[in-house]
Amino acid sequence: MYVRTEAEDGHVRKNGIDVRQLYPWDGVVTPPWNSTFCTVRPHESSTEHAHATDETFIFTAGSGTVRVGDELRPVTQGDVIYIPHGNAHVVTNTSDDAPLTFVSVYWLQPTASEEPARG
Repeated sequence: MYVRTEAEDGHVRKNGIDVRQLYPWDGVVTPPWNSTFCTVRPHESSTEHAHATDETFIFTAGSGTVRVGDELRPVTQGDVIYIPHGNAHVVTNTSDDAPLTFVSVYWLQPTASEEPARG
């Protein structure tokens, strides 16, 4: 068993929110995806951004909204959002006093030449 604590990892500010890198886990495992634990402070938003990776958000606490392109949706604990690559998105915490937290899992889609043959 391998264990990392929040105290050991800490957080960095990235895209306007607090981020703790989960995977890849140096010296332990490098899966085909990356993940972070993200915290949006009350009445704050991530900076609008898009990237080459597909991304899934799994909300673990709090409430807020997610905007992908022109679509805006409320989110709360237990909600899951999938964002295809290239789509600009923003996560906003609408709470007065509680953080909005989520796990982000992101990966590059395989190119046609990388996909396994089906037969």
